[in-house]
Amino acid sequence: MLDSRKSKSFNENKVVSIVGPGTTVNGEISSKGTIRIEGAVSGRVQSSDTIMVQESGVVKADLVAGQVIISGEVHGNVFAHERLELTASGKVIGDITAPRVSLSEGVLFEGHCTMKPPGQAKPPAKAAPQAQRQPRNAEQAPPGSGKPG
Repeated sequence: MLDSRKSKSFNENKVVSIVGPGTTVNGEISSKGTIRIEGAVSGRVQSSDTIMVQESGVVKADLVAGQVIISGEVHGNVFAHERLELTASGKVIGDITAPRVSLSEGVLFEGHCTMKPPGQAKPPAKAAPQAQRQPRNAEQAPPGSGKPG
């Protein structure tokens, strides 16, 4: 059981930054407060509090926050210091890391999931731009090599 005394209180209702519908952001977003994404974001998103990807949100970025709630679409890795929630309409193509993970029935998730107690997993370092990254499967044996891929 997780030690609740060490958990920080996150407030997804106190939104300080909104990427609204019809808005596209390319680059890095960093905030100490809650970020709500209803539009499109490419790059990296980081918050000391909560990142919420609404149903209309389409993210091609890595997400790092204390708490992450996904109802939209994310293509990238997700790291939550305390909690990650994928609602029924959520879609994640990428790896997820969090001490507590909640997946609703109906989510689409393609990647690896790592769950370690708070503080034991380290957030990903800032990575190379998306175009320079190799997908995880590219590191595995090529098709037809006889090795499972």
